[in-house]
Amino acid sequence: MELKPKIYDYIIAGTGAAGLSLLCHILSNDNLKDKSILLIDRDLKDKNDRTWCFWDTGESPFESCLKHTWKKLSFHSPDCSRLLDIKPYAYKMLDSLSFYNYCFNLIKDKTNISFIQDEIRHVDQEKGLVAGLKDSYQAAYIFNSILFKNINQLPGKHYLLQHFKGIFIQTEVPVFNAEEATLMDFRIPQHNDCRFVYVLPVNNTEALIEYTGFSSEALSQECYDRELQAYIQEYLNISKYKITHEEFGIIPMTDAAFDKGSKKLINIGTAGGATKASTGYTFSFIQKQCAKIADNLAAGVHPLAKSSKRLDKYRFYDSIFLRVLSEKKIPAVSVFSAMFSKLPAEVILSFLDEESSLLDDIRLMYTLDKAVFMSAALRNFF
Repeated sequence: MELKPKIYDYIIAGTGAAGLSLLCHILSNDNLKDKSILLIDRDLKDKNDRTWCFWDTGESPFESCLKHTWKKLSFHSPDCSRLLDIKPYAYKMLDSLSFYNYCFNLIKDKTNISFIQDEIRHVDQEKGLVAGLKDSYQAAYIFNSILFKNINQLPGKHYLLQHFKGIFIQTEVPVFNAEEATLMDFRIPQHNDCRFVYVLPVNNTEALIEYTGFSSEALSQECYDRELQAYIQEYLNISKYKITHEEFGIIPMTDAAFDKGSKKLINIGTAGGATKASTGYTFSFIQKQCAKIADNLAAGVHPLAKSSKRLDKYRFYDSIFLRVLSEKKIPAVSVFSAMFSKLPAEVILSFLDEESSLLDDIRLMYTLDKAVFMSAALRNFF
């Protein structure tokens, strides 16, 4: 005899950045805080498995568990080096274990919210049913952040990966200025790709050094290690250090539409299209997505009703940029160098955050190679 599934108001499938962010937005709404919620994930979320960085102009919901904040960012390329005052923005680092602990502490005394460690085998969109290895669960809405299958590549769409390896290093003597971070350093060999390094110091002896690429394929771990070691020696002039933590990730960059969900299944995070196609940035867009879902739930409408759809102009911009990156008619470094050498940081960050004015969009476009970008725009349009 088949057992009946356990019933909840909401199921949050996957307790990463998107799932737990949605939980926090739900809990902050008085109309939703008493809903019965199941969190389900195959992992216990008791390890520091990744680092998220984002910029904003105010206080984030996770301000109390930030690892570090910077008000100044540097940009480097073979043609340009600038130290940028990013006011009114601040650039913030959040490590995942602090984030997980913060979110789970919010629910430790709440009897209406449960966490179950289970691996999801199947989701029935019509019934709102989640089948795990241990049990089955059912809810009015399932919020899913798990990419269950590879992204199908469609004709006319562009597909790249943001791939990265980061290492936290600790030095014996003070070498870093914890007041300044490097957002992008393009002085490294590009290998006919788009490659750069982040340097994010959290104190004068410790920093996250991250090697990042935008390309069709990720690299071997040996390649990341070799490039990181070369960068640390050549550009940071550090010969003695120890690695205290490593992380690796791959984020899809595509202008193909993601399945947002159905009547009972709502995809969130990268699975629900929250990743910015042209950069791979995700964390800030997750917050906007989850805030809107929580507002809709509180209003008694479908979670995707009145969704704050990305303005068509940003989807168009992303598609153009992905085409330019994919076709490699100009070096990617020259695109970023043109923007960062000619524009205030506030204009660039607001554009990347999809909060820019039309005037700022025009200012940014004026810095770019007009022949290449206009050709890409016309081919995308037609």
